[in-house]
Amino acid sequence: MKPRLVIIFLLIVLLPMALMLWLGVRVVRNEQEMLKQRFRDVLMGRLDDTTAVMQRLMEEREREMLRLTELRAFDAPSMRKIVRENPRVLQVFLLDPRGNRIHPPPDGPLCTSEREFLQRAGQVWKDKQVFYRQPEGSAPPSQPQAMPANAKPSLRSLQNKQTVPQQAQIIRAAPDQAYGWYTWYWGSGLNLIFWRRSPVGHVFGIELNRARLLADIIAELPDTDPADPKLPSGRIRMVNAKGEAIYQWGRYEPPKDMRPAAQVALSPPLGAWRLDYFAPPADSGGGLVLNLIAAGVVIGVALIILAVYFYRESAREIREAMQRVSFVSQVSHELKTPLTNIRMYAELLENEVPEDDEKAAQHLGIVVSESQRLSRLINNVLTFARKQRDKLTLRPSPGAVDDLVASVIESFTPALESRDVTVTFNSGAAETVRFDADAVEQILGNLFSNVEKYAAAGGAMDVASRQEGDTTTITVSDKGPGIPRDQREKVFDPFHRLSDKLTDGVAGTGIGLSLARDLARLHGGDLRLVPSEEGASFEVTLNTPRAEGEAD
Repeated sequence: MKPRLVIIFLLIVLLPMALMLWLGVRVVRNEQEMLKQRFRDVLMGRLDDTTAVMQRLMEEREREMLRLTELRAFDAPSMRKIVRENPRVLQVFLLDPRGNRIHPPPDGPLCTSEREFLQRAGQVWKDKQVFYRQPEGSAPPSQPQAMPANAKPSLRSLQNKQTVPQQAQIIRAAPDQAYGWYTWYWGSGLNLIFWRRSPVGHVFGIELNRARLLADIIAELPDTDPADPKLPSGRIRMVNAKGEAIYQWGRYEPPKDMRPAAQVALSPPLGAWRLDYFAPPADSGGGLVLNLIAAGVVIGVALIILAVYFYRESAREIREAMQRVSFVSQVSHELKTPLTNIRMYAELLENEVPEDDEKAAQHLGIVVSESQRLSRLINNVLTFARKQRDKLTLRPSPGAVDDLVASVIESFTPALESRDVTVTFNSGAAETVRFDADAVEQILGNLFSNVEKYAAAGGAMDVASRQEGDTTTITVSDKGPGIPRDQREKVFDPFHRLSDKLTDGVAGTGIGLSLARDLARLHGGDLRLVPSEEGASFEVTLNTPRAEGEAD
């Protein structure tokens, strides 16, 4: 197989497979990204469901705290009763509009739990101004006179108390009651306070029992039994602000260094906590990769089979073409011998015809001319066949190039004169040199034949020769229509013929100029079309070293 055919064969197979591989990689990557995104969406949906459960729980606690802060009496015994009767309440406090503590009593006796609360709530007293912040554009809270320590006020009495008309106006201008959550860290975890501010600025706060709140949250979450089929296939962890797992459930046990596939923070007031979802390794497009590989193998095999089929068909056509060329070559070779005899005897008979028998001389001239034309065609076919078999060689011998040129012109004179073409020969290569006379004769024969067929309308053919060192140059010019610029290189291609009206109806094989250039190049020179003012001008260069024994 020739290297060029091997390259074409590989391109036919490899280029589509490379394109398929590139497209397959793109498809797999896109599919993997889509699968990952869908997987993340599913995981986030599961985490959102869990956060919704915890949010509902905190909303219930918020409503419960709102009910507790609606009590009428806010003396120390009543507030301590709230702590005793509500297991979800760890401690309560009350601040006046100035931020001074009313409960636990600053000057009265404190129980153990109250002293512990004051100790762990040090940060709360530093941040107590957050309980008094007003929305933009609202009036500030009223500043009533401080109550005596032994007074027993109620929330309603605090709301309705009016000392002076100006103060009453301030109370009416104050915003509605505000409430919210306050979080701070003490000890090993998160602490929560629900606070509510009255219209007159008093703040009532309730500290939630952290252990009971966590127990309530866990009670709303799934069980940790990994055998439960209702549990997710992954593992969900509720993590505190320190990154410690508070609670977890699911059938999958992730490695210690595994990163969560999805994360979501809980809603306030538990915003410092988050949920991490650990998912077992899933198929990230492996099945698709195998399918693409299988499809690529199938298509690759199909391409190889198709390429082999085309190669075999092409090789078969080439063999058939070579057989046809061989057949034509054999036939031409068989025709050459009888044609040579016909031409020889016709030339002999032409010399024996009486001078006064013009008609017989004309007929014999036509026979000789056509036999010469047929000989040139057969030589072209035989030369082309040798070229196809890489057997085109030269047999140089001593001789004068001008003598050969004159001989070829003489053989073409009858045909050219019959087309009213005048031949002019400017000789300049009379030295004896070594060259292949048959090859040069075939080159000139093809050039002269083209003038006869395509440029006879110009009425002239100029031939010139010159020698410079070991180089001989022969120029053949005509006055015909010339060759279009875009066809000047194509005319040297095998079987190429000009397809315009100038060549319509003109017989020829289309291999003459191609063979002429090949012979010139084989002779160490070239054949090219040179610029000319009119018609076409071909320049033949030949490497013609001087014959041995010739003087410099």
